[in-house]
Amino acid sequence: MLAIVLFVLGIASPTRADVDGQLFILTSFPETLFTRFQAAFEARHPRLRVHVRNSKTPAAISLIQERASEPVDLIWVSAPDALEVLKESGHLVRLFDGSQSDTQIGGYPLDDPDGYYRGFAVSGYGIMWNEAYLKRHGLPAPSRWGDLRKPAYYRHIGISAPSRSGTTHVIVEIILQGQGWSEGWATLLEIGGNLATVTARSYGVEEGVQDGRLGIGLVIDFFGLSARALGAPVDFVYPNMTSFLPASIAMVKRANNRAAAVAFIEFLLSPEGQRLLFEPEIRRLPVRRDLYKDAPPDYPNPFDPALVRKGIRFDNVISG
Repeated sequence: MLAIVLFVLGIASPTRADVDGQLFILTSFPETLFTRFQAAFEARHPRLRVHVRNSKTPAAISLIQERASEPVDLIWVSAPDALEVLKESGHLVRLFDGSQSDTQIGGYPLDDPDGYYRGFAVSGYGIMWNEAYLKRHGLPAPSRWGDLRKPAYYRHIGISAPSRSGTTHVIVEIILQGQGWSEGWATLLEIGGNLATVTARSYGVEEGVQDGRLGIGLVIDFFGLSARALGAPVDFVYPNMTSFLPASIAMVKRANNRAAAVAFIEFLLSPEGQRLLFEPEIRRLPVRRDLYKDAPPDYPNPFDPALVRKGIRFDNVISG
């Protein structure tokens, strides 16, 4: 897999002994996810110090493009179109021969066909709700994007700003691509009329639904799945016309510790790294199909035909 990049970049295959120094990672993921991977990776490489900086996806793109003095080795995000933007602007390193990777989900490649970024988890998008809140207000649980247009949900819905959240940007694109331009905008405008709040970050929607300030949120799946696994009174649904897309990682062209960057990507894709995704605090969907046999009960499998049928084929070019 990544042996190609080691040859191209002139890097010997990284081992526990020779990966050291500092590794700088820029990510949109929450602390509950990145600290778990950070600790596990540092335990494997005790001479390495990993620094993780959390940022909104649009801000992360701007930092890489506009602030060349900022140390960044890897960018690690949910929104695949973000890495497409950085690839097109020439800020990423080609990691592997993309023509040799034919792994797809719902017709969408898990790895960049041009070889610049790797998918490490699958992200689905949908609707999260607080069961106690809906019961208190006499509201039915939604199952489709179109349900959120109904007047009954007036001022019960939360969303994060699409201009500040890669997650919400993708949800907007899914609705537009799945329903078409006219009907999609009609859906979005009527959902907009039902909003109780627009948060600055995706986490604000999850937190609002969890603590009962909001009844419903449009979110990435792991917000709902993790909250439910940890005992919160919430549920989550993948509506028809959702999309299952890779959460990806890429090496930034100005990376100073390329050996450590490659080793971190290899760790994410290893069975050990992929199994961390099952933990209740994380609840992401592995890209390794073989691991789903070890998944917790009722764990979503995005490669299952029943879920695949719910997905649309997402167009990154239109989204970008």
